[in-house]
Amino acid sequence: MSSTQNQAASSRDAALSPSAEQVDFLLKYPDATPFVMVNLLKFKGQAGAQRYWEEYAPRISEILRAAGGRELWKGRAERLIIGAAPHDWDALWLVRWPSKQAFFEMMNHPDFAQTQEIRISSLESMALILTSEFAHE
Repeated sequence: MSSTQNQAASSRDAALSPSAEQVDFLLKYPDATPFVMVNLLKFKGQAGAQRYWEEYAPRISEILRAAGGRELWKGRAERLIIGAAPHDWDALWLVRWPSKQAFFEMMNHPDFAQTQEIRISSLESMALILTSEFAHE
């Protein structure tokens, strides 16, 4: 692999993992505040989608449930109705977490690291968005 190819692969893998700033935000997030992680997924073609849903999703689902996460919804992104490119995601997956501690329990699970090679090799790009509920007044 050439130096340029190595840089491109390294850059892509970095875009599929949290930055130090993003991890810092999570570490400072309020302890007992539940949140929903919105996963926006762009696969490496049909083979990437198949590997993600058949190999990664079942394994990580088991790990996230053991840590206290709850899958709310997952499905295909059919068509952009309002907005403009580059919003061309293939799928979305929403997972509710009771706390940041539960999220970090998933990340620290002994089998978590093994799942990440599958995730990274299946995805062209992704966005993971931490969302919180509006305060009720």
